[in-house]
Amino acid sequence: MYDEKLEVEDMETVREHMRARLEQMRRSGVALFVDGQEALPDEVVSKAVQENSPYMADYVLDAAGIIEQIRFDRVTRR
Repeated sequence: MYDEKLEVEDMETVREHMRARLEQMRRSGVALFVDGQEALPDEVVSKAVQENSPYMADYVLDAAGIIEQIRFDRVTRR
């Protein structure tokens, strides 16, 4: 049986987990961007972590292969 409330709660759990993980990464020096603008974890989650999200994460690495940026960009159809 479909339970919309359960689905909403699961999505809230996903958002909170993602926000916490992005905050941890930001504190470690990883810069976060949404559509080319530097953003805080809450901003990233509010735009990019949605059901049927049109955003894609691009991980930018430094010369040593360590993540230095995560860029969330809107994906559009052509």
